[in-house]
Order: sequence, then C-alpha cells, then structure tokens
Amino acid sequence: MAQLGLRAFASASILFTVVAASPQTPRDAATPAPAAGTASIHGRMTIATATGVAPVRRARVTLEGAALREAAVTDTDTDGRFHFDRLPAGAYRVMGDKAGFTPALRDLRRAFEKPPLFDVAAGQSVTHDLPMQRGAAIEGQLLRDNGEPAINIPVSAVRMGYSDIGRTPYAVRQVRTNDVGRFRIHSLPPGDYLVDAAPDPIEAANQIRTPGPRLPSLARTYYPGSPRLDDGRVVTVAAGQDVGSIDFTMTTMTTGSLSGNVVNAQGQPLRGASVRIQRVGGPLGEVRGFSSIEANTFDYAIVPPGEFWVTAVGRAAPGAEPEFAAQRFRAEGVEVKNYQVTTQPGVTLGGRVDGPGRPAGLRVAAVETAYQLPAMQGESPFAWVEPVGSDGTFQFKSLFGPRLFRVQGLPDTWALKGVWAGEQEISDTPVDINAAAAPGAIRIVVTSDTGALSGVVRDAKGVPVAGARVVVFGEDERAWGPRSRVIKTVETGADGRYEVRGVLEGKYAIVAVPFLDDGAWFDTGVLQQLKRNASTLAVTPGKHTLDLVVKP
Repeated sequence: MAQLGLRAFASASILFTVVAASPQTPRDAATPAPAAGTASIHGRMTIATATGVAPVRRARVTLEGAALREAAVTDTDTDGRFHFDRLPAGAYRVMGDKAGFTPALRDLRRAFEKPPLFDVAAGQSVTHDLPMQRGAAIEGQLLRDNGEPAINIPVSAVRMGYSDIGRTPYAVRQVRTNDVGRFRIHSLPPGDYLVDAAPDPIEAANQIRTPGPRLPSLARTYYPGSPRLDDGRVVTVAAGQDVGSIDFTMTTMTTGSLSGNVVNAQGQPLRGASVRIQRVGGPLGEVRGFSSIEANTFDYAIVPPGEFWVTAVGRAAPGAEPEFAAQRFRAEGVEVKNYQVTTQPGVTLGGRVDGPGRPAGLRVAAVETAYQLPAMQGESPFAWVEPVGSDGTFQFKSLFGPRLFRVQGLPDTWALKGVWAGEQEISDTPVDINAAAAPGAIRIVVTSDTGALSGVVRDAKGVPVAGARVVVFGEDERAWGPRSRVIKTVETGADGRYEVRGVLEGKYAIVAVPFLDDGAWFDTGVLQQLKRNASTLAVTPGKHTLDLVVKP
C-alpha cells in the first residue's frame, strides 16, 4: 500500500531490454561532446525499393567513440543524409534508429550486437552509409482468464541471451495492450521470438490491499498460454513481415505478501534501510515493494510463489558503516506479516596482489554471485572495487555475502593466476563473507608468464572468415562460469586473423564458430557443445600459432 513517506524500490525489469522503441525528437544538427578535431564522418540512411533506394528521413543517428565524452546524436535530413564534424582521431561506431525500420545486415544473427568500430585518422573524412530495411511486427490479442480483454498489460517480443545467471530472456521490444487487449510489437529485426505478457511489477506494488481471502493474480504468460518459459512457442518473422493472430489468454496464480521490519545485530530498529526481494537464481525486478523512510518497515504486496532472497542494507547511525542481511524466504501464496530481517556488520577484509613486475593502477573487485544487495536510500550503489596500493595491498571496509575476487586493469598479456583466503584456494569458487565466518587475508597472484595464440580462421574451402568467434577454454569444467580465468574469446578480423593473449599455462580446447551470442561462452552447456568439435592443446608461456577451420 503506497502511503505518504513511502518510497518504491527501483530495480531492473525481470526481462532485460536490449532495444528500446523511443519517440524521435527532431534535432537540427549533430551534437557531439565538445572535442577539438579535424576529422568528419558522413553518410546516408537509405532503404532498398523496387526501383532503387529511398532516403530514410528524420531518423536518429548516434555516434559513439572513446574520443567523445558522450555519444553524439543527430537526425537525417530530407535526403537521408547525416554528418558529424570536428571529430578527434579515434575508433567510432555509427548506429541508426527509426520506428518501423531495422538495420539491413548480411548476417541476421548480429542484429542485436552493436556495429563494429572503425578507425578515423586526424583530418580524414569518412563515408559511412546506413542501409535499413522494414522492421517486422507481431500482432495479437491478450485475454484474461474470464475471456475479457487484458487491458494495459506489457507485452514483449523476447529472445534468449546470456547473463551471469545463465540463459536469460531479453525483451527486444515492449508495448502495452489497448482497450480491447490488442497489441502490435513493431520494429523487430528478422528472427525467432517468444511473446511474453506480464503485469507491470511497479503497478502491482501500488495495489491497495483489501481484507479477505487473496484472489488469483495475473501471472507472466508465454504465448500460446503457459507460465513456463520452456513451453513458449517460437514466432518467426522475416524482414518487413507482419505476423498476426498471436492471441492467447493470461494464466493466474495465487500470490502472497510480505511485510515486516529491519533490525540491526543488537535488535534495534534500523531506520532508513533498503530492502530487496530477489528470486533465488533469478534476475532483479520480479517483485517490487515499498520501504518507509521514517520507520524501519517494508511492504511487498504481491509476492509470487517460490524461493527468494530477502536482502537489506542500512546504517545504525549517520556516518556509521553499513550493515547487511540476506535471508532465504519461501513464498507460498499467503500473507506474511511482522517478518523480521536482522542485519549484521560487514567484514573489513584486506589482502595483497603479488606477482613479479606487478603493473601499477590495478583494482580488486569483490563480485556478488548469489544476489545483488540494494543501494542504501539516497546513496549510490555499492561499487565493491578497491584500488591496489603501490605496496600491493588493498582493503575493503565492509564486505558481505558470497564473493568472487577478480583483478581489473591488467594488461592483456597478463592473467589472474590464483586467489587464496588464508590457505584455501578460492580462484574459481565464491567465498561467503560474514561477521560470523570471516575468511583470512586475501592473497591474489597475477602473472605475465602467459601464452598467446594466433592464426587464421578459414572455411572448408580455405577462404579466410571475417567475424568468426574463436573461443579458448580450459579443459577443467570446474573452472568454467562467468568471469572465468580460463575462458578467452575474440572475433577474427577482416583477414580472418585472430590473436588471444593472456592465456594461463595449462590444457585447453579451442574452436572457431561463425557466431555466438554475447556471453554464451561462459555457459556450461554451450561450452560442452563446443568441446565436441574443438581441438585440444597445451598452452605454455610464449607465442603459439594455430590455424583453425570454422565449425558450423
């Protein structure tokens, strides 16, 4: 129940959005971040027609590059032309966007990747055209379980991708149903999609709770009408195609609620604490709720059945170190009141980074692995990254929860050799950090004694393959996973050449494939499939040359 003094938790949608349909705001000229330069990029956005090409007018064009403090944006003119002037030398990418259109690509699998960078020299004028095609659309009607239209419900075209939690559904485009439950998801690249409908979690959090038995609530539903992702039916669309009659009925579920308070380790109210509910093994955003700024209470009105983490962060007093909590909670479709969350102090944990000739400017990251702790109210999210001093030492003032330690800022010829907490090696295993069981000092070893693999990737006819994906991964599956030390990947250049640097000594598999979704190389199932067609090799420090044949 929303009341004065309550604040809604903000978190990402459970379906990650990778393409956003936004209204076009006219711009009269390019607006790059101020930068002194003599280079320029210009081009034309067009679409093929039966008689040639036609301009795509008033479309948004975005320029990204490391030399710019922020992206530059302009609109195409009546002839579809655009330009960016006074650019410093550097690597850039150009992206076009207009409702109803998508980029025309030779390889449709790359529709969800950012376009490649290209180099621009000082004083150079580069022509970079943007061919487009008509976007596809998926249309249908969404009904409630009583046969009435499901009105104002978000409906998404979903594709499967990869994240730190594994294979994950990503919302490519999202719309809302109209007054008769109809929807039209437009501007889609060609491809395979699932269609998903789910109540808005923020609106659900604002529902007024009524006394009496809880009625079934609308549940996330995949076309043709299942709550299970695996039961969703794929809808395939071609460029410019409208696919209709995607009609389905939303499923329902009996939800519960969770409300309570937060106390510190001494049992005292912890005012101003932030609380988050996150499904075990799931992304953020499925459940939304409110916390009181003045009191130490929280209220989640709609909690679906399942196993959840209830996490909390707060300070006992202004300026005090934060305290944390992470408790498992099983929701079973009933109202739960007076649920108490008890925090504990974080752990001050230090260590050192060793290695002959250790580079300067390194940082140590303590990566969250089981859940994501909320930010404290009115404060920025925790970074969980600390600098390494000139003597190799680092210190975290307040750590909590399962953590995987990684080093940032290493040159590409260096690698993380290992991580130890006291005598225990934790290189590839998260260590649970809490006040009751704090690990010993962290010792991290980095090394420049690494291998480099290079060669040419060719097809079965011996022709070099541009844009192929080369994956190098250790044979020991126990070291696989997100942020693995023994997984390296690159794409081949225009000449089919590749080079993988910073490979630790050991036994590896290597394979080249035409394409992989971003992050797929960290998925155990994908690596097991790749291993069947991979070559094996023993990597030692130094350079190794190995030409590859791309596998289908």
